[in-house]
Amino acid sequence: MLSVSAQTLLAATVLVLLIASLLWLVFAFGLKLQTRASKGMAAANVLLAAALLLSGLRGELERPWLTVYAADLAGTASFVLLSLVPAWLGDERPLWWPSLALGVLALLLMPGFAMGWPMGWHAPVLYCLQAPLLGLATWQAYRLVRSRTRPSFALALSLPLGTLALLLAARAVEPLLWPGNTPDLRAGSGFNVVWLWAGLVLGMVVNSVVAFLVLVQLILRIRKLTMFDPLTDVLNRRAMGRALEQAHARWRRGEPYALVLLDMDHFKALNDSLGHGAGDQALKGLVAALKPCVRDADALGRWGGEEFLALLCDTGLAGAALVAERMRANLEAQPLLWGLDQHRLTASFGIAEVMPGDAGPDAVLLRADQGLYQAKQQGRNLVQSRE
Repeated sequence: MLSVSAQTLLAATVLVLLIASLLWLVFAFGLKLQTRASKGMAAANVLLAAALLLSGLRGELERPWLTVYAADLAGTASFVLLSLVPAWLGDERPLWWPSLALGVLALLLMPGFAMGWPMGWHAPVLYCLQAPLLGLATWQAYRLVRSRTRPSFALALSLPLGTLALLLAARAVEPLLWPGNTPDLRAGSGFNVVWLWAGLVLGMVVNSVVAFLVLVQLILRIRKLTMFDPLTDVLNRRAMGRALEQAHARWRRGEPYALVLLDMDHFKALNDSLGHGAGDQALKGLVAALKPCVRDADALGRWGGEEFLALLCDTGLAGAALVAERMRANLEAQPLLWGLDQHRLTASFGIAEVMPGDAGPDAVLLRADQGLYQAKQQGRNLVQSRE
């Protein structure tokens, strides 16, 4: 029989995991938040609860295939899912093969212990397979958070998963260092009590951290909707206005900037003749031609309709002219493919740089708009500037 302390901790851990699985199901089906990751977390919690419950019954049921083999596979499957969740959170394609390989090894090796292999080797083999799965989950979680924030914050959020991996590694090593001291979860040793306490706390922390990451992804998605144009995935007018104000503030401290304002030629005729689907595709093609011409420090946004604006930091009028000409040539070289036909796309460009006496970015924008108007008047598909 389990000692009262270990039995209570084991029951509490199973209960916490089942409650967490219910909350993840609410995330997945009720709130529709990161459905793949939420379903994965719900299944991982249920499988881990089943593994712990079956392991705790190992001395009560005379069915080693259920209390040994099924428990081993349920626990391993739980950690396989945990290793995939960070990729699902980041809307990335998971790296399946390491997790699948470790899962297959567990599937092939664990039946031996149900058929009579020495149980002294059960924990080292099982946890040596499971610990790398949590190590992989730790690395994936760190990489996901690191791509969005500071390394220290990423390390703090991935630390609970890493600690769980170390707990499993300790479970693998302990029987080798002290044979027969803690054969399995039935023993009421101090090691078991500490291990179960740590597992209970870390289980709650890991679920909380992953839930936090789900909410962070939701916040980032909302932020993207408020800042980016949904069709072309460049900044919207509001975000570009904020970028212009910031650039003008930097100019007052000595950093120049220039603007490239462009308007797609004959867009209304194309939209009317081919339909809105073709018009949307033309705007996406326009952005694809513009993006290679702007740097990370610059800003590109949809100013309205078929009109786009590029903010070029630390750039004068001559540099803006070169960038605009490259944009114009790129667009002209990429016709719209619609149905069986190709349709030539061009745009007219107006450029301007910030000048002494400009009270705000509106003055620079006005000159760029005047250059754009002049390009339209002179036959379109041109780059023009106004002093």
